[in-house]
Amino acid sequence: MEEIKGEGAVGLLSFAEVEERLVEAVRTARGLPDREAAWLRVRSGWPEIVREAAAGDYDARGGDLASSDVKLRTVAATRADTAAMEEAFGWLAAVADDDRRLVALAIGHLVRGEKQVPWLRLLRPLGLAHGADGLRKRYTRALGRACQRANQGFLRREVGQGVYRPHRKFRVSTLAA
Repeated sequence: MEEIKGEGAVGLLSFAEVEERLVEAVRTARGLPDREAAWLRVRSGWPEIVREAAAGDYDARGGDLASSDVKLRTVAATRADTAAMEEAFGWLAAVADDDRRLVALAIGHLVRGEKQVPWLRLLRPLGLAHGADGLRKRYTRALGRACQRANQGFLRREVGQGVYRPHRKFRVSTLAA
């Protein structure tokens, strides 16, 4: 059995690992092609420009005389990347709707390469005037719920039979019988 980098002996995901998986999920989602935008493009049956390779006005990537005119395509996501993205986004189902927006904005800043989330800059998009430290605490609690959702699968596998049953307190009358 292979041990995944960063995981403990039990295999539970930490707060930082869940946060990093969400960052990678957003990067994967941004790399996917926008299928709705493709429908909005109007294409005709006839090409708009007829290129002549002999005249030298042809670029193999489709640009106009210079390769800097063409936006380079990103590398296509693999099935594993897409599955990991969907799994990570599934963890956010445990987060309340208001907090989900906060998590999305915070993760967006981390995706852009910022080392820390600028909590003061998140106040305006959330419609708040003050309370940056409160946002940080809400984010921590919301991502904590996502961590619990992420780790439920590990806990269920350890119990056996695929069902997680938390400990229940027994009533005195049931113990006496």
